[in-house]
Amino acid sequence: MPSEDNRASRLRSARLYAGYRSATKAAEDLKVPVGTYAGHENGSRDFDTETAKLYASFFNVRLAWLMLGEGPRSDAGLREPERISIDEWDPAEPDHVSHIDSENIGDDGGVLSGAQRYTPKTPGATPEIDVRPGAGHGQAGAEVVAISSAGTVTGHKVVNEWLIPDSFFRHELQASPAGSIFMAVVGDSMVPTLYPGNRIIVDTRQSSFGADGIYVFDDGDGEPRVKRLSKVLFSQPPAVTILSDNAAHPPQNALLEHVRIIGRVVGQVSRL
Repeated sequence: MPSEDNRASRLRSARLYAGYRSATKAAEDLKVPVGTYAGHENGSRDFDTETAKLYASFFNVRLAWLMLGEGPRSDAGLREPERISIDEWDPAEPDHVSHIDSENIGDDGGVLSGAQRYTPKTPGATPEIDVRPGAGHGQAGAEVVAISSAGTVTGHKVVNEWLIPDSFFRHELQASPAGSIFMAVVGDSMVPTLYPGNRIIVDTRQSSFGADGIYVFDDGDGEPRVKRLSKVLFSQPPAVTILSDNAAHPPQNALLEHVRIIGRVVGQVSRL
């Protein structure tokens, strides 16, 4: 019989399952006080059903499993995905990474919208959307309308799907499988790190500035950019420096409140 006393250990397991190695980082992204979350995870404080719903949704696990230990941990399936370490992962192996070309998706390939969860044509696949963040000037892509079981939704057209194991997202990229999307880069300001045409993997669950890194963001003009963001120490109100890896593009400073972060770049797919 599952014990409710194990909620704390299941919560920790859920955090690790979602790719968060740090409880502090998870609490920050959840917008829950770090001390409160730490108490829930170490068992010194219990949490109610409403809080459990927040955790289950954020970490992409089943509520019944988190609260009572019933059934599989997630809806992804009854079996746990095999962990693939960075040394074992072979991008040429079709069981590990596959690209589903847009010809196979078709003109009605789908719409990625905040109004509903995207259902890939290939089970388990991650969508690439018609948004090209600029290492320079980006292209937002046209919004499209689709009819679904949820009604009429507006979002960005899905142009490709990529099949990558959840375990690779969680353990190697430390990203949310359910919250990740692919985008194609345009412009040269992030060369030699990112070249035009490279696909970047963006974890949209990391939509707030937590630490220095490469992010996709816009400044309110609807034009997505991909750049490094670095915290300006002791700034008040908080500010960041926007950096390009290409030395020909000078850095810029901006107030953090003016930067709308879409997600953090956690990986890329490119040709050698």
